[in-house]
Amino acid sequence: MNKTKILAFIALAAIFSACGSDEGSLPELANNNSGSISPYDTLVVKFKSDLVDIDKLDETKVIFPRGTLVKGKATGKELRFIGTNKTPGGLDYFEEGISDSIEFKDLKNSDGYIKDRTVFYFSTLRIFDKEPNDSQASASEIDRDKAKNGITFAGVLDHKVGTTDIGQSIYDVNDYYTLKLKASDTVSINVTNREALNIEIKGPSGTTDTTFQALKGKSNAFKYSVGTGYLFENPTLTVNDLVPFYINITDNATSSPPNPYTIRINVMEHITK
Repeated sequence: MNKTKILAFIALAAIFSACGSDEGSLPELANNNSGSISPYDTLVVKFKSDLVDIDKLDETKVIFPRGTLVKGKATGKELRFIGTNKTPGGLDYFEEGISDSIEFKDLKNSDGYIKDRTVFYFSTLRIFDKEPNDSQASASEIDRDKAKNGITFAGVLDHKVGTTDIGQSIYDVNDYYTLKLKASDTVSINVTNREALNIEIKGPSGTTDTTFQALKGKSNAFKYSVGTGYLFENPTLTVNDLVPFYINITDNATSSPPNPYTIRINVMEHITK
């Protein structure tokens, strides 16, 4: 074969290779790790190409004992999953504080390619909303040392959760958390919620000091600086004594579906000499 024929063969091979690359590829994940999600979230797994027969996928194709595939349209690039647990108000959720994975077998995409196996990884936040915590006396405690490094957790206002023996409705519309603070501390609060929330900061005596409103479906950020007013209520305290403050999350939407939220607390400490 002379030099001209060799060059022509190479050029032709390159053309066929380029054409082949336009015909598609295996059904690859757009991202194989979601990071930490709220247990109350819908987990979204995205692929780079459309999958076929999404509505026919079952446990032989999708291996995920701790979650349920939400059936969708016949083709698409996304698969959605919810947890197998239910809150008293009927909200689906995953187990808290876990690292888990979803295994996919023999998925076929619209290009006609089949991939024998691929794995998607995720983890879930802890749920600090431990019922009953609808009053200061039963508030869920946030560890101050962990909060100094920033701590993120999940909760839900479950709204109607049942009825009493005499037929009265039982509601979950208040979540109380307690955090030990002192004068000159600054607390940053970041909240992501499904529906609007009110967030009250209460001092040791239970008096509301500050109220924030977290808007619907947004990431809301607030800052709260601890004053010295509470010291006048107890003259034995000093500015460096740690005392319990309270965070009350509420929406009073008794007739609405459950309202899940995630919240990040960060305490910035100021040492007073």
